[in-house]
Amino acid sequence: MLFVAGVILIVVAMVIAAANSHKPSPDDVARAEAFSQQQFARCMQGRFLASKEPPPDFATLEEFCRVAAAPAPAANMRLSDLALVTEHTGTFTILLGVAIAASLGGADWTAGTMTTLLTWEPRRIRVLLTRALVVVVVVSAVTIVLQALLIGAFGVGVALRGTSLGTPPDEVRHAFEAAFRISAVAAAFGLVALAIATVGRSTVAALGVLFGYLVLFEGVIAGFRPSIQDRLLVRAGSVIVGQQPIYDMSGETSFVTGVSQQPILLGIHEAWVVLAFYVLALVGLALLVFRARDVN
Repeated sequence: MLFVAGVILIVVAMVIAAANSHKPSPDDVARAEAFSQQQFARCMQGRFLASKEPPPDFATLEEFCRVAAAPAPAANMRLSDLALVTEHTGTFTILLGVAIAASLGGADWTAGTMTTLLTWEPRRIRVLLTRALVVVVVVSAVTIVLQALLIGAFGVGVALRGTSLGTPPDEVRHAFEAAFRISAVAAAFGLVALAIATVGRSTVAALGVLFGYLVLFEGVIAGFRPSIQDRLLVRAGSVIVGQQPIYDMSGETSFVTGVSQQPILLGIHEAWVVLAFYVLALVGLALLVFRARDVN
């Protein structure tokens, strides 16, 4: 039911987006290309940067200017936004994976069939690790398929009612890379939901704790103490999905190739470490509790 609901939401969203978009006319395309050429010339002269040195993410100034001055005719659906759309829908995809994992982890407890399961297979650590593997496989498969449908539906909408002018040649690859990152984070959050459902012995416990943590802890406490963002679960997931580090705004500003930069509070590699720590710690706790507590 969750998968079908996800498909319906994707179809409805793309239909609405296509209905509110329109293909640019030849005059719109010509104006966009002329403006792009002017902006490219200004960029190559160093008008877009403090110096003619390219930003750290680009090998040459020309590569940066090709991206910064890409033609963008008036249209609501542009293929150049494909990777961005995939990343921005990542929150919905991850929450869907959490709901599936919480259900997989808490269904036997809610239905009262855990005793039957442990009668067939009394080795509890093996039971929980197998359930964890199922969560990873199911959540990864569901989220990948849904995001592939999203990318395909967006491409159809662009072909019918949008434009591909100014799209970087590797935009589709970047979109699928974002989709795989989102699926990996969804699977990790699914393992967290499974662990909490096992400790709390219900699906509701997993969803309640996770949403309470998201709203009360990360949404409120982290706002008062920004310095602890490098140790938070959801912040680590957002850094991985968006590939954008969290900067320490209270730190001393440095200048690299004429561009001011804040010190990094949570980098991309560190975010993977934080996410792995939460998963391993909570799954380990669930193994200990599941092995020690009686089931009745």
